[in-house]
Amino acid sequence: MTEPFLSVVVATHNRPGALTNCLEALARLEDPVEVVVVDSASHPRCASIVERFTTRIPRLRYCYEGEPGLSRARNRGLKETSCELVAFVDDDAAVAPDWARRLAAPFADGEIACAGGTCRPRFEAARPRWLSERLLQFAGITRIGPAAREARSSAEYPFGANICFRRAAIDTVGGFREDLGRSGRTLLSGEEAAMMDLLRARGWRIWLQPDAVVDHTVTPDRCSSTYYWQRLWWQGITRARNERTRRTAIRVIAAAPLRFVFWLGTRDRIFLYRLAETAGFLCETTGLRRSAP
Repeated sequence: MTEPFLSVVVATHNRPGALTNCLEALARLEDPVEVVVVDSASHPRCASIVERFTTRIPRLRYCYEGEPGLSRARNRGLKETSCELVAFVDDDAAVAPDWARRLAAPFADGEIACAGGTCRPRFEAARPRWLSERLLQFAGITRIGPAAREARSSAEYPFGANICFRRAAIDTVGGFREDLGRSGRTLLSGEEAAMMDLLRARGWRIWLQPDAVVDHTVTPDRCSSTYYWQRLWWQGITRARNERTRRTAIRVIAAAPLRFVFWLGTRDRIFLYRLAETAGFLCETTGLRRSAP
Protein backbone atom coordinates (compact mmCIF):
# COMPACT_ATOMS: atom_id res chain seq x y z
CA MET A 1 0.00 0.00 0.00
CA THR A 2 1.42 3.38 -1.02
CA GLU A 3 2.13 5.69 1.89
CA PRO A 4 0.05 8.90 2.00
CA PHE A 5 1.77 12.20 1.31
CA LEU A 6 -1.04 14.33 2.74
CA SER A 7 -3.21 14.28 5.86
CA VAL A 8 -6.74 15.64 5.51
CA VAL A 9 -8.66 16.93 8.53
CA VAL A 10 -12.44 17.27 8.27
CA ALA A 11 -14.02 18.98 11.26
CA THR A 12 -17.77 18.42 11.47
CA HIS A 13 -20.62 19.51 13.71
CA ASN A 14 -24.22 18.31 13.32
CA ARG A 15 -24.16 18.04 9.52
CA PRO A 16 -24.43 14.32 8.71
CA GLY A 17 -25.61 14.85 5.12
CA ALA A 18 -22.80 17.26 4.32
CA LEU A 19 -20.21 14.98 5.92
CA THR A 20 -21.45 12.04 3.83
CA ASN A 21 -21.00 14.04 0.63
CA CYS A 22 -17.55 15.20 1.74
CA LEU A 23 -16.39 11.64 2.44
CA GLU A 24 -17.84 10.43 -0.88
CA ALA A 25 -15.57 12.89 -2.66
CA LEU A 26 -12.54 11.98 -0.55
CA ALA A 27 -13.16 8.31 -1.38
CA ARG A 28 -12.78 9.17 -5.08
CA LEU A 29 -9.37 10.82 -4.73
CA GLU A 30 -6.77 9.57 -7.19
CA ASP A 31 -3.92 9.74 -4.65
CA PRO A 32 -3.37 8.13 -1.23
CA VAL A 33 -4.17 10.39 1.73
CA GLU A 34 -4.76 10.02 5.44
CA VAL A 35 -8.20 11.30 6.52
CA VAL A 36 -9.13 12.22 10.09
CA VAL A 37 -12.71 13.24 10.85
CA VAL A 38 -12.95 15.31 14.02
CA ASP A 39 -16.48 15.20 15.39
CA SER A 40 -16.88 18.54 17.15
CA ALA A 41 -19.53 17.74 19.79
CA SER A 42 -22.14 16.51 17.29
CA HIS A 43 -25.38 15.15 18.68
CA PRO A 44 -25.83 12.41 17.77
CA ARG A 45 -22.22 11.51 17.09
CA CYS A 46 -21.28 10.83 13.48
CA ALA A 47 -19.08 7.76 14.06
CA SER A 48 -21.50 5.52 12.14
CA ILE A 49 -21.24 7.72 9.05
CA VAL A 50 -17.45 7.53 9.10
CA GLU A 51 -17.59 3.78 9.63
CA ARG A 52 -19.39 3.34 6.30
CA PHE A 53 -16.32 4.64 4.45
CA THR A 54 -13.57 2.63 6.11
CA THR A 55 -13.28 0.18 3.22
CA ARG A 56 -13.20 2.95 0.61
CA ILE A 57 -10.77 5.25 2.45
CA PRO A 58 -8.14 2.88 3.89
CA ARG A 59 -6.48 5.44 6.17
CA LEU A 60 -9.65 6.89 7.67
CA ARG A 61 -9.98 7.64 11.37
CA TYR A 62 -12.65 9.15 13.59
CA CYS A 63 -12.17 11.08 16.81
CA TYR A 64 -14.61 12.90 19.05
CA GLU A 65 -13.96 16.34 20.54
CA GLY A 66 -16.46 16.99 23.33
CA GLU A 67 -16.05 20.77 23.51
CA PRO A 68 -17.33 22.55 20.38
CA GLY A 69 -15.31 25.00 18.32
CA LEU A 70 -13.75 24.82 14.87
CA SER A 71 -10.27 25.93 15.95
CA ARG A 72 -10.29 23.42 18.78
CA ALA A 73 -11.32 20.67 16.34
CA ARG A 74 -8.59 21.66 13.91
CA ASN A 75 -5.96 21.63 16.64
CA ARG A 76 -7.18 18.16 17.64
CA GLY A 77 -6.85 17.10 14.00
CA LEU A 78 -3.25 18.30 13.95
CA LYS A 79 -2.49 16.04 16.90
CA GLU A 80 -4.21 13.03 15.32
CA THR A 81 -2.54 13.20 11.88
CA SER A 82 0.90 11.99 10.83
CA CYS A 83 1.92 13.53 7.49
CA GLU A 84 4.16 16.56 7.10
CA LEU A 85 1.47 18.27 4.99
CA VAL A 86 -1.90 18.75 6.71
CA ALA A 87 -4.90 19.92 4.71
CA PHE A 88 -8.22 21.14 6.07
CA VAL A 89 -11.49 20.68 4.19
CA ASP A 90 -14.90 21.86 5.37
CA ASP A 91 -17.49 19.14 5.85
CA ASP A 92 -19.70 20.87 3.24
CA ALA A 93 -16.96 20.81 0.58
CA ALA A 94 -16.32 18.11 -2.04
CA VAL A 95 -12.77 17.76 -3.36
CA ALA A 96 -11.97 17.09 -7.02
CA PRO A 97 -10.31 13.72 -7.80
CA ASP A 98 -6.91 15.32 -8.48
CA TRP A 99 -7.16 17.77 -5.57
CA ALA A 100 -4.59 16.20 -3.24
CA ARG A 101 -1.59 16.23 -5.56
CA ARG A 102 -2.39 19.70 -6.88
CA LEU A 103 -2.71 21.17 -3.39
CA ALA A 104 0.54 19.50 -2.28
CA ALA A 105 2.55 20.57 -5.35
CA PRO A 106 3.59 24.06 -4.13
CA PHE A 107 5.32 22.58 -1.07
CA ALA A 108 8.22 21.46 -3.26
CA ASP A 109 9.39 25.00 -2.45
CA GLY A 110 10.69 24.81 1.11
CA GLU A 111 9.65 28.40 1.84
CA ILE A 112 5.93 27.68 1.37
CA ALA A 113 4.12 27.26 4.68
CA CYS A 114 0.55 27.30 3.41
CA ALA A 115 -1.28 26.77 0.12
CA GLY A 116 -4.94 27.10 -0.68
CA GLY A 117 -7.07 26.36 -3.69
CA THR A 118 -10.31 27.29 -5.38
CA CYS A 119 -13.65 27.04 -3.60
CA ARG A 120 -16.26 26.77 -6.35
CA PRO A 121 -19.94 27.39 -5.48
CA ARG A 122 -22.51 24.62 -5.46
CA PHE A 123 -25.87 26.26 -4.87
CA GLU A 124 -28.64 24.37 -3.09
CA ALA A 125 -31.12 27.15 -3.89
CA ALA A 126 -31.56 29.70 -6.64
CA ARG A 127 -28.89 32.39 -6.45
CA PRO A 128 -30.44 35.82 -5.82
CA ARG A 129 -29.51 38.52 -8.31
CA TRP A 130 -28.10 40.69 -5.52
CA LEU A 131 -25.64 37.98 -4.37
CA SER A 132 -22.47 39.37 -5.96
CA GLU A 133 -19.10 37.68 -6.37
CA ARG A 134 -17.66 39.96 -3.67
CA LEU A 135 -20.42 38.99 -1.27
CA LEU A 136 -20.04 35.29 -2.01
CA GLN A 137 -16.58 35.42 -0.45
CA PHE A 138 -18.39 35.60 2.89
CA ALA A 139 -20.06 32.29 2.02
CA GLY A 140 -16.64 30.68 1.52
CA ILE A 141 -16.32 31.14 -2.26
CA THR A 142 -12.93 32.26 -3.53
CA ARG A 143 -11.94 34.86 -6.15
CA ILE A 144 -8.28 33.93 -6.59
CA GLY A 145 -8.19 33.84 -10.39
CA PRO A 146 -6.63 31.21 -12.69
CA ALA A 147 -2.89 31.78 -12.09
CA ALA A 148 -0.87 30.16 -9.31
CA ARG A 149 0.94 32.82 -7.31
CA GLU A 150 2.01 34.02 -3.90
CA ALA A 151 -0.57 35.82 -1.75
CA ARG A 152 0.63 39.41 -1.59
CA SER A 153 -1.46 40.54 1.40
CA SER A 154 -4.00 39.28 3.91
CA ALA A 155 -6.76 40.30 1.47
CA GLU A 156 -5.57 37.47 -0.81
CA TYR A 157 -5.28 34.71 1.77
CA PRO A 158 -6.80 31.33 0.84
CA PHE A 159 -9.94 30.13 2.62
CA GLY A 160 -10.12 27.49 5.33
CA ALA A 161 -12.51 25.29 3.35
CA ASN A 162 -9.60 24.31 1.08
CA ILE A 163 -6.21 24.90 2.66
CA CYS A 164 -3.01 23.05 3.49
CA PHE A 165 -0.18 23.77 5.94
CA ARG A 166 3.32 22.48 6.42
CA ARG A 167 3.38 20.91 9.87
CA ALA A 168 6.85 22.25 10.67
CA ALA A 169 5.59 25.78 10.02
CA ILE A 170 2.50 25.35 12.21
CA ASP A 171 4.72 24.06 15.02
CA THR A 172 6.53 27.41 15.07
CA VAL A 173 3.31 29.31 15.85
CA GLY A 174 1.50 26.87 18.13
CA GLY A 175 -1.66 25.97 16.22
CA PHE A 176 -4.94 27.80 15.66
CA ARG A 177 -6.20 30.47 18.04
CA GLU A 178 -9.18 29.05 19.91
CA ASP A 179 -10.70 32.46 20.64
CA LEU A 180 -11.39 32.70 16.89
CA GLY A 181 -13.29 30.45 14.48
CA ARG A 182 -16.81 29.04 14.47
CA SER A 183 -18.27 27.81 17.73
CA GLY A 184 -21.92 26.84 18.13
CA ARG A 185 -24.10 29.36 16.33
CA THR A 186 -21.54 32.15 16.24
CA LEU A 187 -20.05 33.15 12.91
CA LEU A 188 -16.64 34.10 14.23
CA SER A 189 -13.86 33.53 11.72
CA GLY A 190 -10.26 34.59 11.21
CA GLU A 191 -8.37 31.67 12.74
CA GLU A 192 -6.68 30.78 9.44
CA ALA A 193 -5.83 34.42 8.70
CA ALA A 194 -4.31 34.84 12.17
CA MET A 195 -2.19 31.75 11.55
CA MET A 196 -1.04 33.03 8.15
CA ASP A 197 -0.18 36.45 9.60
CA LEU A 198 2.12 34.78 12.11
CA LEU A 199 3.71 32.58 9.46
CA ARG A 200 4.41 35.49 7.13
CA ALA A 201 5.90 37.46 10.02
CA ARG A 202 8.38 34.58 10.46
CA GLY A 203 9.39 34.66 6.81
CA TRP A 204 7.20 31.87 5.44
CA ARG A 205 5.26 32.29 2.18
CA ILE A 206 1.55 31.78 1.46
CA TRP A 207 0.59 30.32 -1.93
CA LEU A 208 -2.55 30.28 -4.08
CA GLN A 209 -3.06 27.13 -6.17
CA PRO A 210 -6.25 27.60 -8.23
CA ASP A 211 -6.22 24.15 -9.85
CA ALA A 212 -6.74 22.50 -6.44
CA VAL A 213 -10.53 22.67 -6.51
CA VAL A 214 -13.35 21.92 -4.10
CA ASP A 215 -17.06 22.43 -4.63
CA HIS A 216 -18.27 24.37 -1.60
CA THR A 217 -21.96 24.21 -0.78
CA VAL A 218 -23.93 27.45 -0.66
CA THR A 219 -26.94 26.50 1.44
CA PRO A 220 -30.33 28.26 1.15
CA ASP A 221 -29.64 30.31 4.30
CA ARG A 222 -26.51 31.69 2.61
CA CYS A 223 -28.73 33.01 -0.15
CA SER A 224 -30.64 35.16 2.34
CA SER A 225 -30.03 38.75 3.38
CA THR A 226 -30.19 37.81 7.07
CA TYR A 227 -27.13 35.61 6.78
CA TYR A 228 -24.94 38.40 5.41
CA TRP A 229 -26.03 40.91 8.07
CA GLN A 230 -25.02 38.34 10.69
CA ARG A 231 -21.89 37.17 8.88
CA LEU A 232 -20.51 40.70 8.51
CA TRP A 233 -21.44 41.55 12.12
CA TRP A 234 -19.27 38.66 13.28
CA GLN A 235 -16.59 39.69 10.81
CA GLY A 236 -16.40 42.97 12.71
CA ILE A 237 -16.03 41.10 15.99
CA THR A 238 -13.30 38.95 14.46
CA ARG A 239 -11.46 42.03 13.26
CA ALA A 240 -11.71 43.63 16.68
CA ARG A 241 -10.11 40.58 18.29
CA ASN A 242 -7.27 40.67 15.77
CA GLU A 243 -6.77 44.43 15.41
CA ARG A 244 -8.00 46.20 18.52
CA THR A 245 -6.01 49.40 18.01
CA ARG A 246 -6.91 53.07 17.92
CA ARG A 247 -5.72 53.34 14.32
CA THR A 248 -7.93 50.46 13.16
CA ALA A 249 -10.94 51.91 15.00
CA ILE A 250 -10.47 55.26 13.24
CA ARG A 251 -10.23 53.52 9.85
CA VAL A 252 -13.35 51.45 10.50
CA ILE A 253 -15.42 54.47 11.57
CA ALA A 254 -14.15 56.61 8.68
CA ALA A 255 -15.00 53.87 6.15
CA ALA A 256 -18.67 53.61 7.17
CA PRO A 257 -20.03 56.66 5.26
CA LEU A 258 -17.88 55.78 2.24
CA ARG A 259 -19.33 52.28 2.15
CA PHE A 260 -22.83 53.70 2.14
CA VAL A 261 -21.91 55.97 -0.78
CA PHE A 262 -20.40 53.02 -2.67
CA TRP A 263 -23.59 51.05 -2.14
CA LEU A 264 -25.68 53.91 -3.53
CA GLY A 265 -23.40 54.07 -6.56
CA THR A 266 -23.03 50.35 -7.29
CA ARG A 267 -25.99 48.69 -5.52
CA ASP A 268 -23.56 45.91 -4.59
CA ARG A 269 -24.83 44.89 -1.17
CA ILE A 270 -21.35 44.05 0.06
CA PHE A 271 -20.92 47.74 0.87
CA LEU A 272 -24.26 47.89 2.69
CA TYR A 273 -23.62 44.76 4.76
CA ARG A 274 -20.17 46.04 5.73
CA LEU A 275 -21.96 48.60 7.87
CA ALA A 276 -22.81 45.61 10.08
CA GLU A 277 -19.08 44.87 10.22
CA THR A 278 -18.52 48.38 11.57
CA ALA A 279 -21.20 47.86 14.20
CA GLY A 280 -19.76 44.50 15.27
CA PHE A 281 -16.27 45.96 15.55
CA LEU A 282 -17.44 48.87 17.70
CA CYS A 283 -19.58 46.69 19.97
CA GLU A 284 -16.69 44.33 20.58
CA THR A 285 -14.14 47.06 21.24
CA THR A 286 -16.46 49.00 23.58
CA GLY A 287 -17.69 45.94 25.49
CA LEU A 288 -21.29 46.40 24.32
CA ARG A 289 -21.46 43.27 22.18
CA ARG A 290 -24.60 41.23 22.31
CA SER A 291 -24.66 37.50 21.56
CA ALA A 292 -26.10 38.16 18.08
CA PRO A 293 -26.93 41.20 15.94
